[in-house]
Formats: sequence, structure tokens, C-alpha cells
Amino acid sequence: MKNILWLGAILLLIAASCKDNDDKNGQVDLTFKSTFDTAPLVMYDEQYAYYDNLNLKFQLFQFYLTDVVLVPDDATSTTTVPHTEIALISYKDVLGQAAALQGITISANKIPAGKYKAVRFGLGVAPRFNATNPGNYTPPHPLDDHYWSSMLGYVFMKIEGNADNDGDGLFNDKLTFHIGANSLYRTMEFPVSLEVKEGQSSTINFGIDLKRVMAVSASDFLDVRTVTQDHTTNPEIYNYLYDNLEQAVQIKQ
Repeated sequence: MKNILWLGAILLLIAASCKDNDDKNGQVDLTFKSTFDTAPLVMYDEQYAYYDNLNLKFQLFQFYLTDVVLVPDDATSTTTVPHTEIALISYKDVLGQAAALQGITISANKIPAGKYKAVRFGLGVAPRFNATNPGNYTPPHPLDDHYWSSMLGYVFMKIEGNADNDGDGLFNDKLTFHIGANSLYRTMEFPVSLEVKEGQSSTINFGIDLKRVMAVSASDFLDVRTVTQDHTTNPEIYNYLYDNLEQAVQIKQ
């Protein structure tokens, strides 16, 4: 009987300790809103003005993030706080203005209370994950799809849409850009001033301009009249798009 009582007391202490730890955590949401120039990015129906009087529509825009972490605001600390191991930021179901303005959010609810000075993540699929395949995961999982068997890796970014290259309003020119390779993976870090409070949620907002992914300026843009697809076969194209993606992801304070 004494053993049972002691076991019960130990379990209560463990439960109380876990509750105390949970109470010292908060939630951090990372929200990613995509635009084309300044207009909210909506799939299928919306058309967007591009350079040289071209117009575009989109059916898919997505990219992967890996090893999302928060950096504590502590000069003596060399550790980071994990947020999300891997995420697919996909706008394929953004079918209206309301959804576009809401954006895509990834959340973590066990972030220790305290102050943080940066958020860091890998743009793409880290090599340790890129060495796996969808058979290693149970759906739904970010890595249960978007895999190239022929290239033994994942597609880091997809852009799919249509162009009206002759101005007849029919958008008959299909655009397909599927980009992914270990050499493209890179780490990005953004300064923040974030305080996570116990039992409360905080949000870090990001903006991604798809026009900036496809173009640098009116004199430096992906000309969809001559290039309508790439499957990581032309380095000039896929490096251009992926370098631009890095520049297009911006934090919004």
C-alpha cells in the first residue's frame, strides 16, 4: 500500500513539473503572405501585369523551409530554440483575396518564454532530408510528395502558371518551373525584436513577392516569351530564380 501511495505522489510531482514547464512556454506563429508586386497573390482567376506588357496567371507557388529556429537575445548563449523542423509553404489553395491576406502560418506552441533577436531557417530541403524519399513519411507530412525519382531529391520550389504572350487574353502559354538541388540550399537569418510570454502567442510576419522571384527589374527579368519551363536543367535559369527567391523573402515588422 505504501508503495502505491509513493508511486502516486511521484506521478503527481511529475505532472506538476510538466505543467509548470508548459506554463513557461508561449506560441510563436510565422506567417508568410505572398504578393505579385503589391497585389495579393491569388491562384487561378487573378491576372497580374508583368514586364513588357505581358500578363500572367498562377496555379501554384510553393517552397520548403528547413530547421526553423529562434535565436535568444542573450549574448552569452550559443544555442537556438527549435520552431519547425521542416515546412512546405504552399499557396496552391489560396483562391481568394481573404485567403491571400491571411497568408500561410506555421506555429510552434512550446517556445520558452523570453526575448529573441532573430529567426533563422534553411531555404529549401536540407541535405539530410533530401537524401530521404516520400516512402519514409506517413501522410500528411511536408515530405510525402514533391519528389523527383530521377534526380533523387525534392523540388525545393515550384512555380506553375500561364502567360498571355500574344495579348489575346487566352493565357495559352504554360509556365512550369520546378527547382531543387542540394547546391541551392542556403540559410537565411532575419533580425527580430520578439518577446515570448507565458501562455500567449506572438507572430512574425514575412512577405514574399513572386514578381521579385521572376524579375529583378524592367531590364532584368525572366522572359516567359522565350523561356516557359525549367526542371533544374539550365543553371542560368534555376540559379536566377532561386537567388531571386532568397531576395524576395522579406520580414515585415
